[in-house]
Amino acid sequence: MTMEWWRKYFSEDYLKLYKHDIAETTREADSIIRMLQPEPGARILDLACGFGRHSVVLAQKGYQVTGYDLSEGFLNKARELAETLKVNIELKQGDMREIPYENEFDAIINMLTAFGFFENEQEDLKVLKGVHKALKPGGQFLLDVINREAATQIAVPRQWIRENHAFLLEERVFDFFRSRLEMTRLLILQSGEVKQANFSIRLYTLTEILELFNAAGLVLIDVYGDFSGALYTAESPRMILVAQKEQ
Repeated sequence: MTMEWWRKYFSEDYLKLYKHDIAETTREADSIIRMLQPEPGARILDLACGFGRHSVVLAQKGYQVTGYDLSEGFLNKARELAETLKVNIELKQGDMREIPYENEFDAIINMLTAFGFFENEQEDLKVLKGVHKALKPGGQFLLDVINREAATQIAVPRQWIRENHAFLLEERVFDFFRSRLEMTRLLILQSGEVKQANFSIRLYTLTEILELFNAAGLVLIDVYGDFSGALYTAESPRMILVAQKEQ
């Protein structure tokens, strides 16, 4: 599977199927603020911002937010959401391996496993080096990913979901040789049309992430197991890391 799998997976269908309510987003934004403790009015980069749900809520809380994503469609949705909620956010299209900023942000967030898309570690390291470059000295980076240790124990490898007038089949498998979580999504519409999309993400262990951070010049401050701030363990659903660019 090439990296271009994202073009089909993160489509209009994704937006319809994986909805997130404002209360959930607000809780996550509150957790981001608690973990990073940015100053009022701080500049925050939402890297791989998707349709901007975290960007707009952080902007509502008084932060200067820039959303950065490769998908023009998602950025258009983010723009619509910002207009609906009457908040100002800057939106920019681009590849996360080529972050076009230097010493500009007090904090950068990368949410919901938007890290590990690429085919090798060097490409992922480019992302982290770009994060380091874009942060101000002393700036912080929050990286939120699926916990690899928990992902290897997939409890439900196949799942049927009914969504409005469609059926969704999700099949998951963890490839131990490549340390990648692979998912196939089949969407069966009422008309009988079947749409297929694939998802492939490299999941890193905590040790591997720390090696990448070190290579990028980022220093780990904290690691959490979920957005409540729970201690990270092998059973944690997520691995949320907070790192810093040294002064």
